[in-house]
This record gives sequence, C-alpha cells and structure tokens, in this order.
Amino acid sequence: MASLFESFSSAINPEIVSALGKALGTDTSAINQGLSAAAPLLMGSMSQMASSPSGAASLLKMLPQDSGGLLGGFGNLTSLISNLFSGSGPTGNSMLSSLFGPGLNAIGGSLTKALGFNVMPLLGMAAPALMGLISKKVQADKLEAGGLAEVLKRETEQFTTNPAHAATMKLVNEARAAGDKAATVIASYGADWTNVAAAPVAALLAVSSSDLDGPFDTMKEVKAAQAALLDAAKTAPAGSALSAAFGGGLTQDALKSVRDMAKDRDSLTRLIADATAAVKQRSPGELDAFKTAIRSIGKATAEAAKEGGFLGIGGTLVSDDEKSALAKIEAAMA
Repeated sequence: MASLFESFSSAINPEIVSALGKALGTDTSAINQGLSAAAPLLMGSMSQMASSPSGAASLLKMLPQDSGGLLGGFGNLTSLISNLFSGSGPTGNSMLSSLFGPGLNAIGGSLTKALGFNVMPLLGMAAPALMGLISKKVQADKLEAGGLAEVLKRETEQFTTNPAHAATMKLVNEARAAGDKAATVIASYGADWTNVAAAPVAALLAVSSSDLDGPFDTMKEVKAAQAALLDAAKTAPAGSALSAAFGGGLTQDALKSVRDMAKDRDSLTRLIADATAAVKQRSPGELDAFKTAIRSIGKATAEAAKEGGFLGIGGTLVSDDEKSALAKIEAAMA
C-alpha cells in the first residue's frame, strides 16, 4: 500500500503543479520543491503532536470527516487555486497555527527565502490536503488515536532517514529551527508582540485610500505591499523578530486582526509607534531593518496606483493624502 507521502505526491499531478506555479509566480521546479518540503514538515509536526495520547486525540478531531475529492476535499482545480488567495483559507490557516504554533511565520519565511517565492499559501493548501489523505487512511484502517500515532511516526521516520531525501530534509530542518527560534523571540515580547505582528498591515491600511471597514479600492495596493513585505522577510535573519512577524506575508486573518485593533488612521499610526518601541526595547539590533520594512510597505502602497485621473490617464502617483500618511508613519517610528 502506498505511503501517505506517496499518496500526497501522486495526488498532485503536473496540471496542478503548473497552475500553482502560475498562481504563485514561480516555475514548476520551485513548486515541486515547496511541495516536497511541505509534506515532511507537516507530517513531522503531526507526528510530534500525536506523540502524546491527548495530542493524538486532538489530531483525530482535526481530521476532516469528508475526505473525498481532489487532495482530500478541495473539489476541483479552480477551488484549489482560489484557496491560495483567501489567506490560505480558514481551514488551512487553522491547521497551520495548530501544527506549527507561534513560529509559523518564521517557518514560512525560511522556506520562502530558500525557494524564492511565497511558500505560505502552498503550506495552507498542503495542510488540509494531507489531512484529507490521513483521514482516508484512518477510516479505511479503522485507526484509533494510538494507531494514528504509530502510522505517523513510522512513515515520518522512514522518509526523514532516507538518504534520497537529504536535500529536502535540510530545507525542513532549517525551517523548523527558524520556527523554534522565532517562538522564543515572540515569547520574550509578551503582549507587545501583537503590535509588532500587526505593524505591516497597519502600514498598508494607514496609506491605502480604502475605507478601513470596506474592501480595498484596488488590489494593486495589496499586491505592492505584499511584495515589499516579502522582500523584507527574505532579507531577515532566520528566526529573527522580522522573520517571525513578516515571514507569513499579508493574510486575511492579519487584515481582520488589525481592523479589529484599529478603527481609524490615527490608531493605526499609534499601533506602528507601539510596535517600533517594542522592537527598540526587545530587539534593538533589528530596529533599523524594522523601520525600513514598514517604510517600504507604506511607500509601495502609496505608489501602487495613481490617484485621480481617468482610466489610468493623468492623476498623481502619490496623493497629498498618501504623503500625509507616510509622514505620520515616519513620525511614529522616530
């Protein structure tokens, strides 16, 4: 019988890989590398979770009851791709947080830096897909919590000790190490971490011409801010505060969190000021890089689309309102 790793690999056919490459702006080779790393990374975390009776029972409850369809429940290629751009989908986000804990962004950032594209959406797709395959096995073999733990441990050990997977495991182990280090950094910030993690989205919203409670006027602003954020994450040291805060990129969950925290632009800039103060106190060596990243996100948002004009003709690249917002961000970080 095929292993879970083999089932996962065979389920993702060339059509899916090609579509993922186009959606994430990279080539199929990078997508295959990302998927190859995602499987042992996820399985390893599941195996660790299942190593205790209570963890195994919790993992069983996390498994989807309906595991049919493409990749354990996505249904079709269109819905699969759409999940990549909805914050990895609510299911994927919840699973990743449960499996990787506070070091999630740093894990994603480590893989993103190594592979050259934003890996977080891919992880968000792979988690429920693999869960679906595990659910099928649990149902077919009538596994209880203990049996599931044994299967995960055995298959994970077989994969990780295979010399053929040495390059993949190097990526996985580096990502795990970054996540562990980031979790320690996050713990050292205490309650202040909420502001630090929210600062990138706060910079986007402070400059964006959109209403804080409504949709963005243009996705160009979001894409520009995302690109600036990921550039910052790629240059951040593994396991650093910047990696822990920025490595996951912009997500719907992060956007909702900041909207709940800040209801107007003044509160957004206060949030950025509080985040800057926290980094200055806890990670002074990263302060300049933090400011540069927030500054670049604001600037990219402001320059993403012309304000005014008609059908893209005329208008101003950076409006007076956006210049004012950028100045307030700068003052908040002083």
